[in-house]
Amino acid sequence: MSDKVVWCDRGWQPVAIGFCPSEKAWGREMQRLNSAIPWPDVPNAGGHTQWLKNDKTDEAIILVVIHSAAERDALEVIMTIVHEAVHVWQFLCDHIGESKPGIEMEAYGIENISRSLIEAYCKTQGKGRKWL
Repeated sequence: MSDKVVWCDRGWQPVAIGFCPSEKAWGREMQRLNSAIPWPDVPNAGGHTQWLKNDKTDEAIILVVIHSAAERDALEVIMTIVHEAVHVWQFLCDHIGESKPGIEMEAYGIENISRSLIEAYCKTQGKGRKWL
């Protein structure tokens, strides 16, 4: 397991999206951002999406966590990541003032975010294509 946040390719998105693989990585990122938001330790939670703002750069940041409770099997992990990707999309739309995105834009946006988060999960958790 990695102790560093993996940043997803931003593409056109005006926010930084990071996959946070561990409590240690969370602590490091909160320290870097000068934030006191505690590790989202919620019993039986599959995942968590946290929206932040970097006070130094005024940059919007989204961190996604997948808890071990979601790791029962590959499908559970994927479904949790897709669920959290929808929250990322919702924040992104709110951030840019988009209240009614086109259905294709929304579908491709969530697909892209999901793919990036799944790749980051596999990279940091030591799981590869065979596992998924």
